[in-house]
Amino acid sequence: MNAHRSSLRSFALSLPAIIAIAPFLGACFYIFRFSVSGESGVISGYSLQAYFDLAEPFFLRSVWVTVKLAALSTLVVLILSVPIALVIASVRTALVRRLLTVTILLPMILNLLIQSYGWIILLGPSGVLNTTLRETGLISRPILLLFNETGVLLGLIQTAIPLAVFPILSATRVISREYLEAASSLGAGNWRVFYDVILPLLKPGLVSAASIVFAYNASAFAVPLLLGGRRVQMLGVAIRDMISPLFNWSGAAAAGMVLIVITTGVLLLAAALINRSARTPKPSEVSEPLQSGGGA
Repeated sequence: MNAHRSSLRSFALSLPAIIAIAPFLGACFYIFRFSVSGESGVISGYSLQAYFDLAEPFFLRSVWVTVKLAALSTLVVLILSVPIALVIASVRTALVRRLLTVTILLPMILNLLIQSYGWIILLGPSGVLNTTLRETGLISRPILLLFNETGVLLGLIQTAIPLAVFPILSATRVISREYLEAASSLGAGNWRVFYDVILPLLKPGLVSAASIVFAYNASAFAVPLLLGGRRVQMLGVAIRDMISPLFNWSGAAAAGMVLIVITTGVLLLAAALINRSARTPKPSEVSEPLQSGGGA
C-alpha cells in the first residue's frame, strides 16, 4: 500500500513535467510520421525512400561536419568552463559571485542573431581583428575567419559556455576543502590535486555539461548559417535547405530524425556515464564546500 501511494505521489509530482514535454514529443512523432510518408510534400502512405535518399555524399558530409564541430566545441567549452566554475565557486563575496554569474549569463540573454553579427563585425575581412592586425603590421592581407569552420566553431563555443559552467559549478559542491588540504599535506602539487582530486569529483558535472553542449551545438542553426554561410553545411542548415527552396518535407523530416537519434544517443550515453559514476564509492562526509571559501 505504501509503495502504491509512493508511486502515485511520484507520478503526481512528475505530471507537470510530462504535460510540459508532451507537445514536443508529439512534434517528434509527427516528424517521424512525415519522414516515412510516401509523398514528399504531404503525409500519404508509407515509404522509407526519404531515408534512402539521405545516403548521399552531401548529407553524409553534413552529418560528419555536425558531429565534428559539436564534439570539438564541446571539448573546448569544457576546458574553458572548468576554471571559470572553480573561480566562481571559490569566491567568498556574494556580490562578486553574482557579478560573475551575470557575466556568464550574458550570452544567453542576448539574441543569437545579435551575437552572430557581433562575431561578423569582429572577424570579418574589414573587422576589428583584421584591421588591428594590419595596422600593427602583423599581417599584409586579411585572415579568413568567416564563412568557414573556424568561424562557426568560435560562435558555437561562445554561445555554449553558460550551458557548461553551471552544471560544473553545481558539481563543485561535493569538493570539500579538507580533501584539497589532505592531498597537499601528502605532497601533491596543485596540478596533482586538480587531476587526482578535483576532476574525479567533477565527473558528473562534466558529463552533464558535455551532453547539454553537444546536443545544443549539434542542432545549431543561426550560428552556422550566419558565420558559415553555405560553405559549412551543418545538419540544421541542411534541413532548412530541404524545406526551402527544395520543399522536400519528408526528406527534411528524415534528416531531423537522424539529428534526433544522434543527440538522443549522446544523452543516453551521458546518462549511463552519470549513473556509473554515481555507483562509485564517495566520501561519506562532505564538509565546508568550495563556496564557503575553499579554492582549487
